[in-house]
Amino acid sequence: MNLLLPFRRRRTSVSRDEAVIFYPSYGYRDNGHWRLVIQGWVYHPRVTLLGRKPVLGLIRRAMRVERGCADAFHHRMRQFLVNSSVGRLVSVRTGDFEAQVGPSEVAGLISGELSVPVSQVRVFREPTTPHVNWAEFQAVLPNGDAREFRGRAQLLEEQGVSIVSDVDDTLKHSNVPNRRDLFRNTFVRDFVPIRGMPELYQMCAQRGAAFHYVSASPWQLYAPLAEFWRDQGYPQGSFHLKRFRLRETARKMRKMSPQKAYKRAAIEPILNAYPHRQFVLVGDSGEQDPEIYAGLWRERPQQIAHVFIRTIRGRRQEEERLNRTFAGCPTHVWSFYDEPSEMADELLGAVEKLLVR
Repeated sequence: MNLLLPFRRRRTSVSRDEAVIFYPSYGYRDNGHWRLVIQGWVYHPRVTLLGRKPVLGLIRRAMRVERGCADAFHHRMRQFLVNSSVGRLVSVRTGDFEAQVGPSEVAGLISGELSVPVSQVRVFREPTTPHVNWAEFQAVLPNGDAREFRGRAQLLEEQGVSIVSDVDDTLKHSNVPNRRDLFRNTFVRDFVPIRGMPELYQMCAQRGAAFHYVSASPWQLYAPLAEFWRDQGYPQGSFHLKRFRLRETARKMRKMSPQKAYKRAAIEPILNAYPHRQFVLVGDSGEQDPEIYAGLWRERPQQIAHVFIRTIRGRRQEEERLNRTFAGCPTHVWSFYDEPSEMADELLGAVEKLLVR
């Protein structure tokens, strides 16, 4: 018996059997430095046959997914069945600057900030956000590991306009109030955009707006969402999705208002990073966007210029709730709409007005 086994040092570096994915983030100025917000996931990409077939089959039968949709279902579900890596420190490099973030927590997620001298940040532009600079960084792996895991962050100046946008039922059809339909729209069917929203956001980006996408979708769905973003031409921006672990789901669902707590926790650091930028919040009435956005406006009326809410059940059905939610807020700072065409001119006008301040 090897008595030294209990004292074996726990691995902290990323192994050849593990992978790293960085999620698009943002950077802000701080005393001659760019502070890059790093967010990512460390995991084992391989799903064992034993773990894949029984679990996927059980879920597929429970949700009555037809056999003809099995391939799409398996593709979307795959990342939920891989093992997350805990306790990993990831070295990140941009230019000649290198630092560590982590350790990864129990769900494999890593987060942190790098304070990088402005001269060390390599800047590039990407076509969907022509007025925004981006920085690229990559993971530094052990010697002999030639793989590349790259990430990017949008570099936003202290002043400007940012659109904080919900995703489900704001940018793509999900039907959140109907849980079975939500499941099928998320895991089985092709993603379908809300008509007119890709073009509207493109026009906002052409005028100089930056974007932060905040969604209750799990991080494991980032890859299909990113593909959908590219296919539809939505402007690139930072993504802020929800931490998800199967073991924790039942316990968390018993708590009150999980979406409200999550979304506020995702949005508030963005607002804190840019105290002099103007923000437009866009969401829908399917869950708690009205209450979250109204609360944020009351706390930060100098930062939040306008709130737009898409009514899921129709204007008449939602009017009483929205009027009650935004009671005390000036009517010129919030709007609700059924179709994007109803608020397109108002949103574009708000962006243009804010940019000339």
